[in-house]
Amino acid sequence: MIDFDDPTLHDRLFIHMSANYLTKKLPDEAIDWDEGEIEEFVERHVWEPLEYTSADIVVDMIASAAFASRMFFRQEILRLTCND
Repeated sequence: MIDFDDPTLHDRLFIHMSANYLTKKLPDEAIDWDEGEIEEFVERHVWEPLEYTSADIVVDMIASAAFASRMFFRQEILRLTCND
């Protein structure tokens, strides 16, 4: 069973979702990076349509996508496992 309260779940989804906004997905070790290191990576690898968007905004976009994914999967698993 998936533990949606696992504190690393959002971080792992954040890394995975970064591939939708960057030309190169954040590496797995980015889970231990500070905000500055993440923003630096984002600046170097931002997807061309977002190249004039500040790194902190792109990071927020990735975080929002990760949060929405977690909420979607939580809702779907609850729906599929509910025995009403």
